[in-house]
Amino acid sequence: MNIDLLDKQYFNKPFIILANGQYPSHPAALNKLHTAGAIICTDGSANKLLENGLTPNVIIGDMDSTTVDQNSFKGLYVKIIDQDNTDLDKAFEWCKLNNLSPLTVLGTSQLREDHTIGNLILLANYSDELDINFVTDYFTITCHHGKRSFTSFKQQLVSIVPVEDIQSITTEGLEFPLIDEPFPLSSRGISNRATGHQFIITSSGKIWVFRSHSD
Repeated sequence: MNIDLLDKQYFNKPFIILANGQYPSHPAALNKLHTAGAIICTDGSANKLLENGLTPNVIIGDMDSTTVDQNSFKGLYVKIIDQDNTDLDKAFEWCKLNNLSPLTVLGTSQLREDHTIGNLILLANYSDELDINFVTDYFTITCHHGKRSFTSFKQQLVSIVPVEDIQSITTEGLEFPLIDEPFPLSSRGISNRATGHQFIITSSGKIWVFRSHSD
């Protein structure tokens, strides 16, 4: 099955993926939808988007939950029958093949916990190949390793969760610093705070970074 784009000019940045979790309600997340250049829906999330007055550019998945009719849909309808991968996994693979990046992903949490954890694992798995930001009603979530600086605001809630056992991690600009120390799988990095307008994390292995919205 050919899943390449027929015309990449049809797609404009920013690229937004709407997963089939809880529909966003926070202004920071909703603004991403309303300023999108292209919206890619995973299966049933297309129903939610249409119910909220917006139209997807792409619907992708095994199409077992969307009620959108393929024949009447004017965007790209990418049906991929593969029960070994979730619809979000299919969307990431499709974006990778078509060089669509960076990606902001909404609707990744707040309904089923197993889906939430699975989506975070996908974020970790694809973070080396795609520039991905999850935006929920509470956080912007990224995954990376090495040195990374983040814009922030004073007292911004920052949680760092290891994807794997980390041999060495160092932070700058957080209330509770980590200085070249091991960071095993644990909840130790939950609920730190930014001290100013920037913080830096240097990690030898992959970590998830959760940054709260400003309001």
